[in-house]
Amino acid sequence: MNEDEIADKVYEERERIVDLYRNGPGDGTIIDPVDDPAFNDYYKLDRFGFIIGDESKFKKEDPQEIKIEVTREQKWLKMISNWDGLSREKLKRRVFKGIPNSLRGIVWAKLLGVDQLTDDQKNKYKHMCELAWQHSPDVRQIDLDVNRTYREHINFRKRYNFKQQELFNILTAYSIYNLDIGYTQGMSQIAALLLMYLSEDEAFWALSTLISHSKYHMHGFFIPGFPKLIRFQDHHDKIMNKLLPKLKKHLDKNGVETGLYTLKWFFQCFLDRIPFKLTLRVWDIFLLEGDKILSAMAYCLLKLHRHQLYALGMDDILNFLQVKLEQNYQHTADYTIEKLQECLIELKKNKLDNAGLPSPSEKLKRELGIFNPDDIPVRKPQINGVEKKRKPINTDQIHSSPEQDSQLQGSIITNGKNSLDDVSSIVGDSSRRSLLDTSVTSAATTTVSPQSIQNDDTGSDVTCVSPQPDVLRIYVPYDTPTKKSPTSVANKITTIQVMDEMVTPTVETDGMFKAVSTIN
Repeated sequence: MNEDEIADKVYEERERIVDLYRNGPGDGTIIDPVDDPAFNDYYKLDRFGFIIGDESKFKKEDPQEIKIEVTREQKWLKMISNWDGLSREKLKRRVFKGIPNSLRGIVWAKLLGVDQLTDDQKNKYKHMCELAWQHSPDVRQIDLDVNRTYREHINFRKRYNFKQQELFNILTAYSIYNLDIGYTQGMSQIAALLLMYLSEDEAFWALSTLISHSKYHMHGFFIPGFPKLIRFQDHHDKIMNKLLPKLKKHLDKNGVETGLYTLKWFFQCFLDRIPFKLTLRVWDIFLLEGDKILSAMAYCLLKLHRHQLYALGMDDILNFLQVKLEQNYQHTADYTIEKLQECLIELKKNKLDNAGLPSPSEKLKRELGIFNPDDIPVRKPQINGVEKKRKPINTDQIHSSPEQDSQLQGSIITNGKNSLDDVSSIVGDSSRRSLLDTSVTSAATTTVSPQSIQNDDTGSDVTCVSPQPDVLRIYVPYDTPTKKSPTSVANKITTIQVMDEMVTPTVETDGMFKAVSTIN
């Protein structure tokens, strides 16, 4: 297969995927039952729209909490009607007490300035969608990620339904709107969260604000080299060394690097790492206060749970921080937010409330929303043997078991010679970075089964599974952890490459790095 044939294949695949989202699957399209489950598979929904399959886990809302929520709704309605005249201190007090869920979308839109953006940029989003459907090089990866993003939520449960369409549109449009980033895996859950509370157009501009506005500046997390991630991890180490030295020593002793547990904390503001109810409270404050909340909440969580962590070894520490905190959190949301406020005061007192100014490498290089097809980096298309034989399908890969996922701690997908910015896609030399399941990008992870590789077929059934411990695509120090400083850049967890096929596990050494190929 020559380069022209491969380019044609890429174009045809993009056209097919876009058509599925714009027009829905045709009568002849095969959608696996797991991808399109019947509604009677559900048992109940929680108040946020998540499916509860186990009757024993369904909890009725506390009547007292409902009463408090109703009272707060009345207060918030008055505040919203007088938004421009609202004092900063009053708004801050109210946000820390909690935004009523029924009004969360309205308040988020105001905190992010979405109304102004939609007025100033009329029809811009629609135009970016149209350009993306024709030119985005990330359509395939976005399709894969939409298929595994919040599938346990009623909005995104049905394959190609209107919310999946909106999520696909937002991510493809943004891949053209911001050519510095394009699309990075990890953005899908953020966009999906926004879509739970905002319209499609609003969610696009909210995502744009989160990535490009100096208050949040998630741009620095997603660009090559992930400079903001490294800056925030360094700052987190400073906080730990100063305020939690005993715990820091315990984590270091057990080889638990900062990057092993802070990826989703920083990249996605704690999505899937704490209960969703608490996550929303943290997001309320994040949208009000900005990215300093990331460091403060990270410190708060470790301080609250330090005594439990003292009693655990490496594997149990990671399981606790990546799984148990979300599944079996022992504190109420109100109590945690109270402690977060105390941590903010403590960090400010110790001059540790700010991670410092962003480096030049974190800043936008190109003007947003200015697109020319020639701006897309030229690539040398390469498709491996599996890809060449792949038939058009609507499901991507089969999921691994929880046992398999937990065995992938600290593994990477690279060949030891690539830079930290490398990423694979359907074509080589991509400028796009990938965070696929770096810290379980969605609630359902996706991997390839050995059987599918043996048969050169990746069109296997997809199975949604619960969040599993972080599957890391990282450079692992060739030396043992005790021989290297935990704060060294080489030890920072930076995802570098994701493949859609499983490769036989191998170990290659290249200088100070050990590279381990494994499954997604």
